Parts: sequence; structure tokens; C-alpha cells
Amino acid sequence: MINRLLKKVDEIGPEVILHFYDPSTGTKGVIVIDTTMPVGAAFGGTRMLPDITTEEIVLLARAMTHKFAIIGAPVGGAKFGIWADPDVSGPKREAIFEALGRVVRPFLSTQALLGVSVDIGTNLQDAATTYEAAGVSTAPGYVASVPMEVGKQLEEHVTGLGVVITAKAACEFAGIALDGATVAIEGFGKAGSGVVRYMVEEGARIVALSTIDGAIYNEKGLDIAKLLRMREEYGDKAVVSYKEAKHIDKEEIYFLPVDILAPGARLHVITRDNAHLVRAKVICGPANMPVTDEAEEILFQRGIHSVPDFIANAGGVLTVAANLAGGIAGDPLVYLKELQGSVLKSITLSILSNAGEKGVNPRRLAIEMVKEKILKARAERKKEEPLVALQKWIDDVRKRFDL
Repeated sequence: MINRLLKKVDEIGPEVILHFYDPSTGTKGVIVIDTTMPVGAAFGGTRMLPDITTEEIVLLARAMTHKFAIIGAPVGGAKFGIWADPDVSGPKREAIFEALGRVVRPFLSTQALLGVSVDIGTNLQDAATTYEAAGVSTAPGYVASVPMEVGKQLEEHVTGLGVVITAKAACEFAGIALDGATVAIEGFGKAGSGVVRYMVEEGARIVALSTIDGAIYNEKGLDIAKLLRMREEYGDKAVVSYKEAKHIDKEEIYFLPVDILAPGARLHVITRDNAHLVRAKVICGPANMPVTDEAEEILFQRGIHSVPDFIANAGGVLTVAANLAGGIAGDPLVYLKELQGSVLKSITLSILSNAGEKGVNPRRLAIEMVKEKILKARAERKKEEPLVALQKWIDDVRKRFDL
């Protein structure tokens, strides 16, 4: 394992890979701080699943670095992993995040970490428990300065909203009308349900949907209002109980004849071995690194517009950065729609356009851009308080987009 991890080390990071074990609870976890560039601070979420790997968390920490860098926010990336059942509840769950809080305490207290947020298998209450155990006077997660109940509502909007904004920009670039476009969406959790809602709001037709428990397909369209109600009752099993569609293997969702594919689960589901089977015209979803580097090149050569994952799902980190920079004023959702609509559309169109001109696939080009930006920041490292730097960044964004 050490040898595999050493292959992931480069001139950017990771700066910290720390495994921990809490004997009193049996909690096993890993902390990865990819980089604290450019102002000495990082931010990331916690993933809790029984089958995570350290390598996965390292890759996800780098994805966070890419997300912050692509939007220009002066924050580095981090990620936290816990080997545990995400359905654990009650005192046992609380003890797990208390253990995490004790381990991250020194990082939070020195502001090497600006925060610990949420990811697959965790929620805002887990983040709150982590902060409390760390003894740091900070509210939980990426909605730190809005009430917890509002934060829970925003969880189902921020990432999904960004996916739809970037998908719409990609469709515009590809000459496809999002109104009436067919969409296949992997995942029906917090991010996936947000993608569903905003796709429907834009007039798109959701024809396929999958969860960990199954997948459904109806080329005429799914009854989304009904599925959203069923999700409240059945969770991931909603797709199993839905009758007005063909039940398909979960893996089939990547290869359906649709305009837009929105992958929303784990890493590297589209590879060099199956990229030739993809029939979507645009790929844009909430998952981190759903397409391997080799598959990205195959898709690019086939004329399929694949929005880099760390742009497609940057809505969450854009919210994080804006919130840390001074909070979300007024109606949080209205503010975030304006912010994401301006920033993410501009970035998406720029990357796709430049990729076409340079003959380089969009993800490779975007990674080259952020790497150059990070290395330049390291060479010119400024001694500046992280939150002050963030405030300057958001002020510049508001001025540039007249927000």
C-alpha cells in the first residue's frame, strides 16, 4: 500500500496522510491534507463507508484541491475517511465523530484546516459532533453561518444546482437545448436529487435513474414528482418500488442513448474498456473522478463533451468558499443561484472552448491549469490570514460578475 501511495505523491502533495485508530470505539480512519496552498489552509469532507481505501481518500483530497483552485479560491484540499457502516446511529455514531474530532483538533485550532464538512455516508450533525469534540468554536460544515435547518435544505441544492448549471453550459457549447434533452442520472441522494430537481426545472426529461439498490429506465420519461415522494418513504429503494419503468442493471445507466449522463457515485466507472459504449453527448455529474484519464481521452476523440468532474461538482466548494469568506446573506438559495450561475458557467464554457482549440481533453487541460496556479502560489507564498484572503477573493468575484 505504501508503494501505491508514493506513486500519488507529486509537487503539489499530499502534505499529510495520517491514519488513526481510537481503541475505545474501534474507529479506524485516515486524514489526508493534499495541500494548504496558497495561504496555509485546507478544507474537506468526511466519507464514511466500510470499503473505502486510503488511495481513494488521497484522490478525493486532490479533487478538493482542484475544485478550489479552478474557482480561484485561496484554499487547499483535504479529505477524511472512516471505515464504518454509514447507517450506524445513536451513541455509537456520535462516538465515531467524537473520535474524529479529537484527531483533527490540532489542525483546526491552527487553521491548517478551515473546516470538516460532509460527504458520502455523513451529514451535518456528524460535522457538528466533530467540531464539538475538537473544542473549536465553529459551526458545522459548508453552511457554517446559516441555521442548521436551512443548511440541511441546502445540502440537496448546492451540488445538484452546480451540475445543472455546468451541464446547461456544456449543452450550449454542443448545440443541444437542455429544454427537452434526455438525461440519465446515477444517484438519488442529496446531490442526485438536486440534479433531478434542477434538470426538471430546466425542462429536461429524466429517463433513467439509479441508486445503490437498482436502476430504472423509461425512454418516455420518469414521473419525478412521484419518485421524489417515494424517496422520502423508501430512500434508495424507491427505484425498486417504482413500476412505470424497465428495471435494468445499475451499470447499464452509463450506456443508454441519452443526451446527458450524470454519473453520481464512485470513482472510475467509465474506463478505457467501456468508454466506447457511452452514447451520451454530454457527461456532467456530481461524482468525483467517474471517468479515468484514459477514458477521458477516448471520449474527447469521439466528440463527447465531458465536463471535468471538479468543475461539474464545484457548486459545493463554491458555497464553502463564499460562506467562509463572510457568510451567505439574504435568501441563501437565491444568492447561490446567482453565484454559481455566473462563476461555473463561465469556467465551463472557457474550458470546453480552450480544449477544442488546443486539441487537449477538457479534464487534462483543467488539471494543467490548476497545477500551474498552485505551484505559482507556492513560489509566491503570501503571509496572509486565510479568511482575509477568502474575503478578498469573494469581493473580486462579486465585482467581476456584478453580483
